[in-house]
Amino acid sequence: MDGFRDPIFTGCTRPAMLGGVPIMPLLVIGGLTLLLAVWLYYLVSGYVSLGIVLITIPIVLWMRHTTKTDDQRLRQVMMRARMRLRHGPSRATWGAISYGPLSWKTRRS
Repeated sequence: MDGFRDPIFTGCTRPAMLGGVPIMPLLVIGGLTLLLAVWLYYLVSGYVSLGIVLITIPIVLWMRHTTKTDDQRLRQVMMRARMRLRHGPSRATWGAISYGPLSWKTRRS
């Protein structure tokens, strides 16, 4: 049993990509951009909606650069951001973030 290793088939865990960016984040960013651009074109101006579309291009390029070396890296970045936002009250009270299964809330005295 020395040297026995289970193979990891990374092709099974790799997310579907389009242009080097995972499809789900690309659809979310593209959908939000489209929604904001249409509403801002209607309510404000075409120049503002064009600015929103132009801001999206560096975001997509950043996502492509992030996933170039590790296809799960973008998922890790988003998970870290979500955990930072979720555990804000715990950090404000204790000065640190602790990950646990229970939600933190103040108790009545």
